[in-house]
Amino acid sequence: MARKAVALISGGLDSILAARVVMDQGYEVTGLYFTSAFSKAFGHEQNTHAARVSEETGIALRIIDLGQEYIDLIRDPRHGYGKNINPCIDCKIFMLQKARSVMEELGSPFIITGEVLGQRPMSQRRDTLNVIERDSGLRGRILRPLSALVMPPTQAELDGLVERSRLLGFSGRGRTAQFKLAERFGIRGFSAPAGGCLLTDENFSEKLRDLFQEQERVIPLDIRLLTVGRHFKVSPGVRIVLGRDRRENEVLAEIASPGYHLLEPFDFMGPAAILTGAPTEEMKILAGRLIVTYSKKISGMMRKIRFNEETFTAGPPLESPESSLKRIGAN
Repeated sequence: MARKAVALISGGLDSILAARVVMDQGYEVTGLYFTSAFSKAFGHEQNTHAARVSEETGIALRIIDLGQEYIDLIRDPRHGYGKNINPCIDCKIFMLQKARSVMEELGSPFIITGEVLGQRPMSQRRDTLNVIERDSGLRGRILRPLSALVMPPTQAELDGLVERSRLLGFSGRGRTAQFKLAERFGIRGFSAPAGGCLLTDENFSEKLRDLFQEQERVIPLDIRLLTVGRHFKVSPGVRIVLGRDRRENEVLAEIASPGYHLLEPFDFMGPAAILTGAPTEEMKILAGRLIVTYSKKISGMMRKIRFNEETFTAGPPLESPESSLKRIGAN
């Protein structure tokens, strides 16, 4: 019977390589792909690089939604943020704590990660790797096959469960060695480094910080709304979000629910809008005028806006909406 191991799989090259190196020592690897409202692939995890490359590599992949608990962690991380609103150290600790339960379920002696010593300035320094082990409660049980030879032996190596001589000694930010190893293993279709997390995006981070300041509780639907459209802040708790294309209009229609009021063009082509907060007549008229402002101009036509089961006539376009209303985020 094959020995079992658990690996954190992001879809990037390093995590797949790390799992593959351990598979070469006779381990059956279960991959864990963590998803959240902050993932660009949220709701479409089966179509990710992680899913495709895991299947090609022979890794059974489990998809785990980090849920509300993760959003609460992002608001107040113990170890702080990176350049934007990315708490990389707390994030890795949180994922490893979730992975620990799967490790214990499968009877695996360790968890595999694709971390490379010195590759990331915040979360892959020697001191922060030690903090991650300590705070996750997994000291000596995190196996980093790509950098094992430049780090102290893990318990699995000391116990002879893994042959240390067959592990690797990568370090630093260069990736030539990883690409060569991928070619030897025939691994293709992996994602670009750090390409899937919205928390590293400056524009998204600005919108999220503003939302955290306004709301005591932020839920996944709030996060999803931040990922689309032009955001205008009217007053505390009141925003108007305009779709920028057909796909975003469709997303806004899906988000529409109590507290997220949908307005759509009735007799012309233009963006949909979500109005948050109380849908007063004043706010509805303002949202309608924004819709008209960002629609194709048709002279001599009174525009109608659909709101719930009714329609109303929109007012004239705003002359300079981005100067008269607070725009949040650059796009």
